[in-house]
Amino acid sequence: MQISKITDQFSVSPQIDYSDVKTLADAGYTCIINCRPEGEEASQPLSKALLKAAKKAGLHYHHIPFKPGRATAEDRARFAAALDQSDGPILAFCRSGMRARALHKSITKGPGFFARLFGR
Repeated sequence: MQISKITDQFSVSPQIDYSDVKTLADAGYTCIINCRPEGEEASQPLSKALLKAAKKAGLHYHHIPFKPGRATAEDRARFAAALDQSDGPILAFCRSGMRARALHKSITKGPGFFARLFGR
């Protein structure tokens, strides 16, 4: 699992697997945000199974699926709420980590390119 730390409280990664969830909990993460729609790739784990693994590891889990470049205002609001509700480090993932990173940037950096892109 390749994790890119964006801030002290927020990191992104490409797709995680069930076995990664306990590793994330052991590393101090308290929340996982899954930005991938179900079935984006045949080999990706089901969100429901990742939720179960997260609960077992004591982590909060949010599934906020959207296609690259197609986040809605509702997606953005749900992502912001997940960030606000977290009481510790968060890992958000998608296929490559880029759409999770872009959505975070659109929320935390205020008006600008990403805010205009995602704030439809």
